[in-house]
Amino acid sequence: MLCLIILEIKKYCTPWKQKVLTYDFQNYSSLGKEKTLNEIENAFCVWQNVCNLKFERVFDGSQVMNIAFLTDDEKQNAEINCSYKLNNKKSGTLAHGFYPGNSTLSGDLHFDNERWSDEKTVSGNGKFSLFTVAVHEIGHCIGLFHNTEDKDSIMQPI
Repeated sequence: MLCLIILEIKKYCTPWKQKVLTYDFQNYSSLGKEKTLNEIENAFCVWQNVCNLKFERVFDGSQVMNIAFLTDDEKQNAEINCSYKLNNKKSGTLAHGFYPGNSTLSGDLHFDNERWSDEKTVSGNGKFSLFTVAVHEIGHCIGLFHNTEDKDSIMQPI
């Protein structure tokens, strides 16, 4: 998986000017604070291990990346770039990450506030791996697009 990520970064990434991207949480998933922190921080580690970026949590409001878990009403007001399918039917928005740039939303991560599992794979009960989806969405936040050419790519749309 790491080799595929490195190749994707070289092929698709629009890098940030800064090498340290700060983040903080607006709220937490249905998994609770500790499990949410663990899953998201592990997803940041995947990218930190393969690209020239460091991710640091800050608590003073100076973060570049805001992480939020949104209700259906809140999602209607957000720009969406990822949706998911359940049983081959489009089921709605699972999460989205904003690309690097000059927007106040650049780098932000928005997740559905439900449907999460702390398992590393999709479970059969309609829940999704928060870790796996976070790795994918952080990829967008660092400048990667969907990769539809490689079915094993973390940037393959769900």
